[in-house]
This record gives sequence, C-alpha cells and structure tokens, in this order.
Amino acid sequence: MATSTQTALDPFTSSSTSNPSITTFLPTPPPSQSTSNASTDTDEDINRYKLTRPQLTQRKSSGTMIIPRDAPTQAPPQDFPPDDARAMSPRRSSEETDKMLVSARLSIEKRAQDMQSGLAAIATQIETVSKNCESLDRQNQALQDAIGDMTRSLSRESLSSKKK
Repeated sequence: MATSTQTALDPFTSSSTSNPSITTFLPTPPPSQSTSNASTDTDEDINRYKLTRPQLTQRKSSGTMIIPRDAPTQAPPQDFPPDDARAMSPRRSSEETDKMLVSARLSIEKRAQDMQSGLAAIATQIETVSKNCESLDRQNQALQDAIGDMTRSLSRESLSSKKK
C-alpha cells in the first residue's frame, strides 16, 4: 500500500494520485518502431510523459512602486505637546542630554557604592567564618589528643591487669 510520500518519491508511479500538487515522474517510453507515424507518436508520448507542476495561487497586485518626481519626500513637521509619545525624538537638546548624563552617572555611582558595601560585608563574613573554623580546628585537635591519651591509658591499664 503506497502513501502519498512514497508516490512522490517513486519514479514509476502514474499521475492518478488524489493530490494534484505532488509532481510525479514516469519513465521515458522506449523509442517507437513504426516509421510512418513516428513524429506524431513521439509528440503524444512526450506530452504524456511531461512533468506536471502545481498551479500557483492567485495574488492581488501590490500596486506600483513608482513615486512621481514632484511628490513630497517628507511629511511636514508637526508640533506635539511635550508629554505626547510622538514628541519623544532621539534628537534631544544639550540640556536634556546633560541632565540624563548626570542622573545616569549618579545612579551608577550609587549602585557601585551599594555593591562595594555588600562586598565589604561579604569579606567581613568570610573572615569571621575562617576564624571560627580555625578555632574549631584547634578544639578538634585538643579533643583528638585527649581521646588518644585516654585510649593509651586504658590500654596500659588493661595490659597491667592481665599481667597480674
């Protein structure tokens, strides 16, 4: 049982599929042996074995792209109120850019100071933790020494009690 994808890939199928958009390929016929009707037979055979293309969809014209010479090149400038979004242009005055620069610089400096203070707090926390760790290491060593001393004394006592 052949599917539509197999039909499109199989070069020996006929063009009687249910999907007309699939291009089908047929083998070329063997050359005809008759000499009297050779030209008409080959023309019919050629027409019968031509590839078929799917038809293009109809599109509407997008219109002409030609602009007359006397057409205005730009829209006339318009005045908008300052709070209107259309008035916000990338072309700003030097005072506006200076204000923006100062406010941006201040916000960056404030953020840098906040980050530096946070970094200093982290460094202080690291020092505190490392001091606690050193203290715990010393206490651990003292406990291990005490346990070692107790173990040695118990083993000596057990040896001395066995000898008696």
